[in-house]
Amino acid sequence: MIKVLIVDDEPKLRQGLQTLIPWRKLGFEVIAVAANGEEALSIIAEKQPDIALVDIRMPLMDGLQLLQAVSSEGYRLHVIILSGYADFEYAKQAIKYGVDGYLLKPVDIQEMTHTLERIREQIEQEQRQKEQERITKADQTWLLHRLLVPQYTEDFIALRNIALDAGMFWESYEIVIVRPQNANVDLSDKLHTFLNKLKPSLEYDGNGVVTVFSSYIVIFLNQPLRGTKSRQKYYQWLKQTLGSSEFIAATGGAVSTPEKIHMSFAEAESALKQAFFHEKEESVRVSSANCRVPNAMDTRNSLPDEMMGEFTLRLYYSLDTGNHKMIRPLLEQALSFFLAQKYDETHIKESFFYLCHAVVHKLNIHSYTHWKETEKISHFLKGIFAYEYLTDLLAEIDSFLMMLAKDTAPEGKEKELKMMISIIHNHYSDPLKLETLAGTLNYSTAHLGQIFKNKTGEYFNTYLDKIRIQKAKELLNQGMRVYEVSEKVGYTSVNYFYSKFKKYEGCSPSDFKIHNL
Repeated sequence: MIKVLIVDDEPKLRQGLQTLIPWRKLGFEVIAVAANGEEALSIIAEKQPDIALVDIRMPLMDGLQLLQAVSSEGYRLHVIILSGYADFEYAKQAIKYGVDGYLLKPVDIQEMTHTLERIREQIEQEQRQKEQERITKADQTWLLHRLLVPQYTEDFIALRNIALDAGMFWESYEIVIVRPQNANVDLSDKLHTFLNKLKPSLEYDGNGVVTVFSSYIVIFLNQPLRGTKSRQKYYQWLKQTLGSSEFIAATGGAVSTPEKIHMSFAEAESALKQAFFHEKEESVRVSSANCRVPNAMDTRNSLPDEMMGEFTLRLYYSLDTGNHKMIRPLLEQALSFFLAQKYDETHIKESFFYLCHAVVHKLNIHSYTHWKETEKISHFLKGIFAYEYLTDLLAEIDSFLMMLAKDTAPEGKEKELKMMISIIHNHYSDPLKLETLAGTLNYSTAHLGQIFKNKTGEYFNTYLDKIRIQKAKELLNQGMRVYEVSEKVGYTSVNYFYSKFKKYEGCSPSDFKIHNL
């Protein structure tokens, strides 16, 4: 049904128009009535009628003012003007707004019916045209997608015919892909917003065509972007056209024939993947053959547990002891390891997420309960996957961990010794090594060991063993099994635990348990 709005300040006329005209028989439906232009404008915005019957003279906002408002707001609406003889000169002003009919009061029902039928035919023709445009647009989109990812069965003749059908038989072709950044709305909505902004300008200038493909805006240019200045200039045009929206753009370079378009697209995708590993730049990116981008196929090998454990412990000890100067170097060491393992963007983000989560988890366990499950930590961890550039990601992780380090920093003299003793007492169950602590505190292993010996009178390993054995005695007195105690206090080998226990206590753990229960 075609939707109709009746706008007149005379209640009898509004009622008469609703009842005397066979609306449904003619294919119409009266969806609302209004007594003035202001009321009508609100209804138009909400219900979007197809036709409005509008009186010229009304209070608050007359018919002419309503037409002006409808025009300025960009509403697509067919209008029939209703007026008396005295309003004829006034009503003629409405013609410039493209009204579809002009009827004098009192309204002749037959004349009104003929006018409505004429407008209905016009609306139906518009609907058919829109549908044809939709089908044509869908067909062109399908053709463009086939050029980006051709089927194996399509030879160069088939691809050239596709380009011809799409109206793209040009001298050269260059693919530019645009990816939205930091989209707070649905990606699909963001892509179509970009499309609606870019399409009119591209079509008007005749510089190419644009479509949505996968998670990208894909622009088919009919002129190559030669050199850095040309790419920077095009990037500025994209910024101006897309407004305040953030994005990354990349090109795959120019190709000479339609069957090579997919090669330009593949190169553009490669350039976009490289973006994460480079600094931000105000230009359309271009793929670099000299830049090795990690291959996703290489990233399925799991990170060695001992390396992740080492990074986790060293970062945690840096936080636990307030040694923030070591945080950034440790993060860079971890990153160097990830890159050496050929990790792609996704795997690097996953690894940093795991690393940060493990560190925060250890802080939670060891009494820093005020950090537990806070919104700030949750927001930070989720945000790791949103960063478009590695440099930004690393800076944010560093900033966040620095904040934790300041919150947990110790005070007073002999800081290094306090740090080491604190670590031993809190983390005796970890695989503690002097080498790990030396790296955390930025000392050589020998020098740190000597500091510890001078201050405590015992070697690091001896001090650690005594703390572990003391804790083991407490757990044995609680009835815990020997192998469980061994694991709880940091000994992975039960036999080794037996030998250490007997060395310091003069009996085995089993004998100690028997005599003390």
